[in-house]
Amino acid sequence: MAVACGEGFTAMVMEKGNLWSFGKGEDGRLGLGSDADQLLPAFVGGADEMFDGEAVVTVAAGFEAAEFMHTACVTAKGTLWTWGNGQNGRLGHGDREPRQRP
Repeated sequence: MAVACGEGFTAMVMEKGNLWSFGKGEDGRLGLGSDADQLLPAFVGGADEMFDGEAVVTVAAGFEAAEFMHTACVTAKGTLWTWGNGQNGRLGHGDREPRQRP
């Protein structure tokens, strides 16, 4: 299990590699598919639903300032997934666009 706390939000890896998040949803930093705030922990995904069938083993919350939040996780096979604010290419997707889902 792992927990990452960002500016106004929290992401956590629970048993079986399932990822949950809650808090401020701006720029899709929660990974739930929208910018909406989430007042209770919400299921982002797990090995059965996304992440190419892999369990999530760790999660991190990054920020430059409160408005540039993003989230990253790594799966059991070492695959990196990123979402949230893409400014300056911080997500590693080859652009500066935000992503609302891993």
